[in-house]
Amino acid sequence: MRPARIIALAALLLAACAPEIVPSALEIPEGDWTQAADMPGPRSEMPAAALDGRIYVPGGLGGDDTLEVYLPGEDRWERLGDMPGGRHHLMAAAHDGALYVFGGFSSLWGAAPDAWVYDPAEDRWERLPDMPENRAAGAAVSLGDYIYIVGGVGGTQALLRFDPASGTWTARASLHEAREHTTAVALDGRIYAIGGRWSGRNELTSVEVYDPETDTWTYAAPLNVARAGHATAVLDGRLYALGGEVLGSGATLDSVEVYDPDSDSWTLTDPLPVALHGVPAVGLDGLLYVLGGSDRAGAAENAGRTLIYSP
Repeated sequence: MRPARIIALAALLLAACAPEIVPSALEIPEGDWTQAADMPGPRSEMPAAALDGRIYVPGGLGGDDTLEVYLPGEDRWERLGDMPGGRHHLMAAAHDGALYVFGGFSSLWGAAPDAWVYDPAEDRWERLPDMPENRAAGAAVSLGDYIYIVGGVGGTQALLRFDPASGTWTARASLHEAREHTTAVALDGRIYAIGGRWSGRNELTSVEVYDPETDTWTYAAPLNVARAGHATAVLDGRLYALGGEVLGSGATLDSVEVYDPDSDSWTLTDPLPVALHGVPAVGLDGLLYVLGGSDRAGAAENAGRTLIYSP
């Protein structure tokens, strides 16, 4: 029997067909997925970011201007101060003790240039200088002193760099391949742009890596499975790609693969317990968290699951 991680809980929501939930403690055996407390409202096409041991989830389809936070140690969700405007397919990153949120689609599906910062201590939002172009369905990544906006629709494919200290934006090198419904993470001082899709080229397996020292993109090993609208997260020095969709076939994916930067290789691992797209993931304290998402490709049939995995 493989060892289990134990997380203390304040409350548990039991659901039929959910993985086992044990009163007063949530047992997460290695290699298994466990379902924790549901989100207050089902939603998809939103980001998530870990900050000071909590997981913040802003906006999304079904979320509008909502900001909620998950407390892993208590298996509990709280609603925080609403965003200044409702957005879905937005981008977010935790940076220097605050949550930064960028772009996304408005209710009329127009990509926006907006930028905001949320102060958890004050439960307060502040407007930032707009991005130099509209962006939605891309990714935001904190690396070093800056926050980067990777891919998306509404503008160019230039990497946008934001300096929170000065409030200024700079355009950096463009991706080799245009991609939206993509994800990006920071790993070992570089930014990985993973999968996604683009009109006329369908879903992608390609992975590009940005070096901020040289302002250049290079290719890493491709994914085993072409995917867009998926989740990615870094945990224990490895990169996980989870779920997603393939619009041409109408498939929603449950497959999960993990990237080893030492061998530059992807390996398929334990799948999600349910196929999901439009879903974010966060690596925190040795566990992977997958939040919300939609069960149906190309549609917002939203779920509110909180899924936890111990590699």
